[in-house]
Amino acid sequence: MKISLSLLMALVALATTANAQDRAALPPANPFLIQNSIYPSVHFDPAQTDTTSLPVWKGETRIEPSQVQWLPGLTTIGTVHRPYEGGEHAIFFSGGNRIAKIRITGDHFELIDEVAIPGKEDDSMSTTEIRRIVKQMESNLDNEEKYLEGFRKFLKESNQGSATLGNGTYTLMDKDGYYYAGWGTNVYKVGDVRPGDVHSPIEIVKSYDVRDGVPADQRDKLSRIFGFGMTYDGNLAVAMPGIIAVMDRDFGGMQYILLGEEAVDNGISVDDKGGIYCVTSRYMRKVVWDGKKLSDKEADGAWKSEYDYVPNPKALSRGAGNTPSLMGFGPGDDKLVVLADAGSEISVIAFWRDEIPKDFKQKEGTKSRRIADQLPLKMKVPATIEWSPHIYGNGVMMFASAWPDPVKQEDGKVSVFETVLTAGVTREAPVGAEKWSWNSKTKSFKSDWVANVPVQWTLHPVSAASNTVTLALVEKGVYSLLHVDWDTGKEVGKVVLGTSPIFNTAGGFFIPLSKNDVYVTGVFGPVRISRD
Repeated sequence: MKISLSLLMALVALATTANAQDRAALPPANPFLIQNSIYPSVHFDPAQTDTTSLPVWKGETRIEPSQVQWLPGLTTIGTVHRPYEGGEHAIFFSGGNRIAKIRITGDHFELIDEVAIPGKEDDSMSTTEIRRIVKQMESNLDNEEKYLEGFRKFLKESNQGSATLGNGTYTLMDKDGYYYAGWGTNVYKVGDVRPGDVHSPIEIVKSYDVRDGVPADQRDKLSRIFGFGMTYDGNLAVAMPGIIAVMDRDFGGMQYILLGEEAVDNGISVDDKGGIYCVTSRYMRKVVWDGKKLSDKEADGAWKSEYDYVPNPKALSRGAGNTPSLMGFGPGDDKLVVLADAGSEISVIAFWRDEIPKDFKQKEGTKSRRIADQLPLKMKVPATIEWSPHIYGNGVMMFASAWPDPVKQEDGKVSVFETVLTAGVTREAPVGAEKWSWNSKTKSFKSDWVANVPVQWTLHPVSAASNTVTLALVEKGVYSLLHVDWDTGKEVGKVVLGTSPIFNTAGGFFIPLSKNDVYVTGVFGPVRISRD
C-alpha cells in the first residue's frame, strides 16, 4: 500500500530540512507566499535558487507506462503546489489558453477545473487529437517532416508559438491561496470558488492590465510580462520590457520605474530586505522597495551595473539570457546575485548585492566595481545561457541552452516550439553543464566540474537532501534524468523516461512532489511520474 503524498511530504521535510540547513543556509521563507508548499512560485523560492529539500532517486530507474499519468492539453509551464487542510493537495497551472487545478492527493491526478483566459476560449484541441499526435510523433523519430506534421497542427489550432510561450510561465500563489499569472500585459488573480476546498472549481477573481497604471504616452511601450515575484511584505513585483513595478495583491497602488529602451526578457529575484533584482538588455539592476516607495536611487540602496554584452544572432534573449539568482543566506556568507553574461566569451558573473566591501578592488576586465567576479565558461556554448543559475550553498550550476541547429520560421527567426521538440531527436541538442564554487576568502569563482552531455531545454532543481543536481537529457529521442553529485559531478542515479514527447517541457520544469513523485510541465499538458 502506498503512503499518502501528504505523509511523504511531512516525513521528507522532517528528515531533510535539518540536513539541508547543516550543509548550507537556504533562502528565508516568504510569509506571504502559500505556506508548506513544495513549489510556491516559479524557480522554487523568491531568490530563484532552483533548490528543493526533497531527495532524488538513486540508482537506475526505467519508467514504465503504468508509472505515468498524463492530462493531455496545451503547454502549461506556470505551476504552483497548493496544500489544503485534511492532507489534500493540488497543483495550479497556467499556460496556453487556460489556468487550471489538478488534485494530486495520494495517487490522484485529476483535473478539478479550468478557466479560459478571456479571448482565448477557442485556442484548444481535443484530448483525443492530442493523444493521436503524440503517438504519431513517437512513431517518426527518424523522420523530421512526419515528426513535426502533427505538432505543427497542434500549434496552429491552439494558437501557440514563440510569441506566446511566455504566457502564464511566471506564477506564484499568496498565503491566502490566490494564484497569480500573467498573459501579455495582463495579470490574473485566480482563486477557489469555495475557499479552502480542494474540490472547488476556480474562478478569475480579478485582472489588471499593467499598461493602465502608466501615462498614456508610455502605454504602447510596454509588452509581455516576464518577471513575477512576491516582496516579503506581501506585494507583487512585476517586470516586463520597459518597466519594473510593485503593486498590492489586488492590483492597487502601483508604483513603477520606467526603463526606457531596456528590454527585460527574464524573471526577477527578491530578497527579504526589499531588494528586487532584474537583468535588462543593458544593466544588472537592483531596485529597492521600502514598503511605501519603489526606488532606483543609490541613496536608497539601489544600483545598476553594466555587464559584457555582444549581440549574438544565436541568442534568444536580448542581453544576458537568464533570471538572476541570489547566493549567500547565512550570517557570514557573501551576499551575491549571479547570472551568465552575454559577452563574446560567455562568463559566470557575480555582483555584490548590498554594500561593496571597502577593501574590494575592481577586477581587471570587469565593467564595474559592483562585479565581485566573472569567470569564462569552460563548456563551449554558441550563445548566452537562457536558464537561471542553480544555487546551493556556495555553488552555482548552469547548463547550455543555445541550439546548434534551430528550426527557423519564414522570417528567419527561431521557431522555439519546433526547435525544442527536435533538439536531441532529429537535430543536435545543446551540450554541456558546468558547476562553480565561490571562495569567500579569495572573492572568486572556481570551476568544479563540466559535464558534456546533451541537455533538454528544461530545468530540474538541486536536491539539498541528496546533495545532487539533475540534468534533463535527450539523446536520439530518449528522455532521461541524470542525477549527479553537486560537489564532484559524478553520476549517482538515472531515470530513463522513454521516447514520448510528453516528457518534453518546451522550456518548463521537472518539479519533485515527494520522494516518489515528479511533476512535469509537459508541452502536451501536465504529467506525473511515480516510483512504485
